[in-house]
Amino acid sequence: MGNRGTPLRSFLLFMALFGFWLLLSGQFESRFLILSGVLASALTVWICQRLDLIGAQYQPVRSLPRFLLYLPWLLFQIISASLVVIGKAWSPRVNIAPRLVKVSTDLRHPLAVTLLANSITLTPGTVTVDVQDGSLLVHALDPKAASGVLGKAMERRILRMVPATDDPVETGDSR
Repeated sequence: MGNRGTPLRSFLLFMALFGFWLLLSGQFESRFLILSGVLASALTVWICQRLDLIGAQYQPVRSLPRFLLYLPWLLFQIISASLVVIGKAWSPRVNIAPRLVKVSTDLRHPLAVTLLANSITLTPGTVTVDVQDGSLLVHALDPKAASGVLGKAMERRILRMVPATDDPVETGDSR
């Protein structure tokens, strides 16, 4: 294995994972659950180190503030799309027209492409089916959902957030 990442990145990943564990569990008194969170977080960091996934390419620290601003925007997209899908499900008429849409993307950084594909899938009414060089195959519930994905608003936000390349020099990695 080449780059094992810095101890600081490993520590920050551990703290983020453990903090997320505590947030989701809501348990601060149970020693067993806290210890389980510590062990799960440590195991995840160890696996990431073994897979060489700790470094600037996979954890662009400069992106964190923009990512924290992206989350509320994504949550709003998820809620509004959920309301549309609920309306379609409760409608007495069948008003869906499922389709597969090929979405071209200018994103090249692996983290950016993964974030785009996952964000599309998290949004009700759309599912990323396949990711290939420079494009995503997306299943959309109706033409409006398809046009939303083709509108590239999500891609533009991700492009501002994640470095445009996976070049170690540009991302600050010292490989």
